[in-house]
Amino acid sequence: MITVESRDELGAAEAAELAAMIADAADYDAGAGFSTASPSEAADDDGEVSIFQMLARLTPGLHGSLDTPLVAFLRLDVDRAGAAIAQLLVHRDYRSLGVGTLMLERLGEREGPGFAGTGALDITIWAHGNHPAADRMARRFGAAEGRCRWKLTRGAELRYVEPDDEAAVLAARRDGFVHEHTDVCYVWRIPVASASRRA
Repeated sequence: MITVESRDELGAAEAAELAAMIADAADYDAGAGFSTASPSEAADDDGEVSIFQMLARLTPGLHGSLDTPLVAFLRLDVDRAGAAIAQLLVHRDYRSLGVGTLMLERLGEREGPGFAGTGALDITIWAHGNHPAADRMARRFGAAEGRCRWKLTRGAELRYVEPDDEAAVLAARRDGFVHEHTDVCYVWRIPVASASRRA
């Protein structure tokens, strides 16, 4: 069983646990260049961005264990115009089990304007390395592929180019850059009628 809870801010222990999960995921996914998420940050002082966060943990007592390890993290940054950026990270041992879907569904239970009362009308999320789980979730929730970019490397140097920008691609290849992976941007547009229904 999974327990999902919202957080305005993360405590020191939770922030440390999240940082450890991010580092572990980054190391595990390094070969494919899959995405990571960022730890909690306070909202802008001017209130231009609202932050919504959720943590998913194993339920106490599962398999006789009293531990409740962190298994997923979801963060949604929403500006006043309703443009939002989402970050989602699932622990490598709990992927493809529906944990990410559960978190979005739980968030969706909130009431209010925009998506789940967050005010979000357009939600953007990058799948760095074109993660197959991200593609499955995008299709499930009706998100469309907005754009993609190639990550090119030359030793420790990094360059991003749009695949359709032939001049930039040729210039990068001439400079010795090679294609490491493809990042895909998904955009989930919340229907206006649905977004305003609970306002």
